[in-house]
Amino acid sequence: MPPSRSFDRRAFLRVAGISGAAALGVTVLGACGERLHDPEVPPLPDGSLFDPNAGTSEFVPTDKATWRLQGAPLVAPTGDGALAGLRVAVTDLYAVAGRQIGAGSGRWLAGAPVETTTAIAVARLLEHGAEVVGIAQTDDLGYGHSGVNQQFGTPPNPRAEDRLPGGATSGAASAVAQGEADIGLGIDTTGSVRIPASYQGLYGFSPSRSAVSSEGLVPLCPTFDTPAWVCSDIDTLAAVSGVLLPLTAERPFATALSSDGINAVADAGVLAAVRRALTAWEKSSLPRLVRTDTDIGRLPDWYDAVSDVQGYEAWRLHGEWIGQAITSLSDEPRRNFAAAGRIWDSTYARQMRVLAEASDTITRFIGNSLLVLPATSSAAPPRQNDPSGERFRNIMRTTGMLTSLATISGLPSATVPLRTDDGIPVGLCVVGPFGRDRDVLAAVTSVGDAGLTD
Repeated sequence: MPPSRSFDRRAFLRVAGISGAAALGVTVLGACGERLHDPEVPPLPDGSLFDPNAGTSEFVPTDKATWRLQGAPLVAPTGDGALAGLRVAVTDLYAVAGRQIGAGSGRWLAGAPVETTTAIAVARLLEHGAEVVGIAQTDDLGYGHSGVNQQFGTPPNPRAEDRLPGGATSGAASAVAQGEADIGLGIDTTGSVRIPASYQGLYGFSPSRSAVSSEGLVPLCPTFDTPAWVCSDIDTLAAVSGVLLPLTAERPFATALSSDGINAVADAGVLAAVRRALTAWEKSSLPRLVRTDTDIGRLPDWYDAVSDVQGYEAWRLHGEWIGQAITSLSDEPRRNFAAAGRIWDSTYARQMRVLAEASDTITRFIGNSLLVLPATSSAAPPRQNDPSGERFRNIMRTTGMLTSLATISGLPSATVPLRTDDGIPVGLCVVGPFGRDRDVLAAVTSVGDAGLTD
């Protein structure tokens, strides 16, 4: 595994060839899509890929933008249970015994060891009857929200073909949306499951932080990293969640909050879809909807704090490796790491204090209710959008203001598919108090019956 020591920021910027302006998004290393280094990935050692006696097989995928490796199955179930017969796409940030972690990067894969153990979340799915049918692509080291990977290609968005898939659970979400998997196991650090679920018309769930073990997962930001998953239907989402979440006593919610100020962060198309869903909510037997408002003046500051903390921790973990591999990264992760290399210790300490205060505010606001809000500020941007461009950055900033509300306090959140007037997928996010994951799922299970979803 590449080293995780800190790396001198000036050396990084010198190696990267990035000026101060470029660190803010101006690409100077090559045109969009150009890779200056395209390292050849060596084959795995003989005998390390699979055990033929276990009934597994593997093959090189034809759709390399979605999959790094596929099998029929790639890893067979180790037990039986609620997930029997379900197919899992595992994002290429999780350890799977006998295989390498590629982390969306050919250069990372070339230096990665063969894993001897399987990540706990993956192992739990296998124990309950699921089979792993492939290892799915991601943004480089999971540090992107577009889903664009210029080395392997951008995974499709089957439900909006001219639009981006969203990242970093891009490949796994695409596999589910294409019907090639039933479960997409990913990671939601600052929205990396909620965003592709919204963009691709899927159900998603991000649990309370630390409710599901992240052991065996390549970290990006330990403060926020959370194993999470996408599914095409609510029954599968509930089954997966039932296996992965700790058992807790279920208590129904009496109320759900909707804030006009928070909702207004979204664009007109998303806002119209959310308003229709809220109208249906009010006419249903779901928890009583309370229309309220809250001061959203701090949302930009909170988003900046989340971004700085993520960047600082990502740099501390991977900065030295990034300094040597920067030219092999796709544009969005390269830009993100360039910015991360400029975050100082004092900034990190200050932003952690901002997040502590924000967490108190959010926790008090939600109380014992649900919070219902747009999952993203817009539908998926068109595929021709440059992830390093100003328009894309502005979209991600407003989306980040929405996702930060659950991220900051580590709250459980479910994404429910909606559609705009034009039929484009978007999402409704249902956030609950910390530790009440199963209660959130119980409420969301009733959402389909109320006619809210796509």
